[in-house]
Amino acid sequence: MVKIIHCFFLFLVIILISCSDKPSLEELKKLSATEHYPGDTYLDTVRNRKALVILAHDDDDCAMSGTISKLHRAGWQIEQWTLGNNTLSEDRKTHPAGIICDGNHLILEDGHFRNIDPGDTQPRYMPVPKHQFTSIFETDKVAKALIAKINHYQPTVIFTLDNEIGAYGNPEHVFISQLVLDLFHENKIPAQRIYQGVYPNSMEKEIIELRLTKLSKKWGYENTYLVAEKVYGVDGMPEPDVEVNIQEYGAEKMEYLRAYHEEARKNIRKFIPHYNDFDAETYFGIFDREFFRVIQK
Repeated sequence: MVKIIHCFFLFLVIILISCSDKPSLEELKKLSATEHYPGDTYLDTVRNRKALVILAHDDDDCAMSGTISKLHRAGWQIEQWTLGNNTLSEDRKTHPAGIICDGNHLILEDGHFRNIDPGDTQPRYMPVPKHQFTSIFETDKVAKALIAKINHYQPTVIFTLDNEIGAYGNPEHVFISQLVLDLFHENKIPAQRIYQGVYPNSMEKEIIELRLTKLSKKWGYENTYLVAEKVYGVDGMPEPDVEVNIQEYGAEKMEYLRAYHEEARKNIRKFIPHYNDFDAETYFGIFDREFFRVIQK
């Protein structure tokens, strides 16, 4: 009887392993970047070590959180500013951003930045043309708050997502990144450079185009990235200008990614695949670089 029970449990273990979607290390490496870009040198020369991470949502900086952690450990003063706090669980007393920087702050105290909510007609994350932004979003209200707060904070560098497709097409991503860029070009905010977190073509194709399309079909919705390419008239994200090696800061990045509640972690796994299946040293030994388009005056 004992032998039968042992065989039964061994059979269950084999079934569970075979059903697991955890990839091998070789499969994981296929999702990592094949391109190489110049290593960033500017951030090491900055005297006024103050930066802002300006986003639509709390976890939007997941693909640049290693760089943020690196700078913070080097003595930078860094705050994360977002339009919404929707990724936090109600019982958290400490915001996950405190793991990698000086914490999270809302850009708007009331959190209301939309004139129009799509309601039942279309999910908020579905792409909409930029010419509709002025009617959908409270642009003047958000711009006024950003100008006042950024001028008070006086950052040298601002981190955002890209303003062309917002990583994968979410219009709120594109809206806030475009607005920050417009204020930057209009000399209404004092930053010297904007670092837009992007993926190189190899990661964009494997993770966001192919893998996310497969997941989208499985879950019964459209891949917003493919829709966004048509809506915004672009061929994916902008090309990176620089890369930052973050292997040494993988533990902090992993802690940050895992600090969100399960719903947020599920969303993060779409873009940072299988991070929950590996230890930080193994995972960020493979995904050891982060990539940025750098915009300067």
